[in-house]
Amino acid sequence: MRKYLKLLKYEFKNILRDKMALIMLLYPLLMIAIGSFIIPTLIDTYGEQAEGQETAVLVVIIIFSSIAPFVTAAMLGFNLLDHKDENTLDTIRVTPLSLKGYVIFKTMYAYLLSVNASFFTLFGVKHLSGDAYTIHGQNLWDHFNAGSIFIYALVAGLFTPVFALFLASIAKNKIEGFAYMKLTGMLTVLPAILVLDVMQDARQYILGVLPIFWPVKGLLVDVGFLSHDHNLSYVMYMVIGIVYAALLMLVTYRGFEKRLQ
Repeated sequence: MRKYLKLLKYEFKNILRDKMALIMLLYPLLMIAIGSFIIPTLIDTYGEQAEGQETAVLVVIIIFSSIAPFVTAAMLGFNLLDHKDENTLDTIRVTPLSLKGYVIFKTMYAYLLSVNASFFTLFGVKHLSGDAYTIHGQNLWDHFNAGSIFIYALVAGLFTPVFALFLASIAKNKIEGFAYMKLTGMLTVLPAILVLDVMQDARQYILGVLPIFWPVKGLLVDVGFLSHDHNLSYVMYMVIGIVYAALLMLVTYRGFEKRLQ
């Protein structure tokens, strides 16, 4: 335990010197500002019909729900690739920490950052946006409470180590990793098509290959959005999301470890 505490202390000291880590801490504030002030202005200016505004608000909520785990995963993935480029992971193998212990620590560290970013982004937009997301006299953010947002953040954060390990296992270096990140950036916005009528029935589960789909849809079901007979219960969406992410973590870690050999 002491070796992990020392590593955690090092990570905290490194935050102000590491630009990527600093961005990781500050970008939720940027997302809160965008969600609380800029997007409401755009919706009010260009959303002429209430129906169109409601769809736009749902898309915004889904994207804001998905973006924190993805950004955190990209940060962790690049960090692992950086270590791989500098061959520091081979050095870690012969230390008391071990490569497996180091990767577990880094993924847990990134997971907690992701949970924090997801929770405070959604919670911050909910409370700072005022009545800007009010449709038909009801603020859609009123459906979300702190408990539902926190549980969502806990489950959605599992996407972070999955994508980070996937990125680190398929990319040879940071340049290639950046290319893969751009190609997979659609993962952030793809769950937004859940608002389409054609995605309300069983076809919604096409998106089930994305780990982030399960907690996002679970959150929407929990707060009463996008109701349909083909929906599972809130608990089932979350349980499937946890189990699926855990399996993917195991697979991606083995792929990452194999790539290092």
